[in-house]
Amino acid sequence: MAIETFSWKTQIQAGMEGTFEHNVREAQFGDGYKQVSGNGINPETQSWPIVLTGRNSDILSALAFIRTHTTKSFIWTPPFGVLGLYRVVKDSIKATPVSGNSVTVQATFEQAFKP
Repeated sequence: MAIETFSWKTQIQAGMEGTFEHNVREAQFGDGYKQVSGNGINPETQSWPIVLTGRNSDILSALAFIRTHTTKSFIWTPPFGVLGLYRVVKDSIKATPVSGNSVTVQATFEQAFKP
């Protein structure tokens, strides 16, 4: 099965912050020396909050995509980032009606990796 691509344009919001989490192993020795190494082959993961606002006819298809990708990876390029695999964080999806024919959708994308 082919991996789908998230192609909708997201909005840059004031206060929008990507998170870069590092999984490291540390060993502290008695003489003050500390040994540090990455844990696994992908020791850094990114997550990004996204926001889309627009007409229902445009945004509801993006919402449907987002709702079906909490367990399934997709291709996406984060702000100033590199194309990669991502998944939607469960419980992060929100939809807010703006008017009778427009809606705002919010979610968080977290980096995923091939097995």
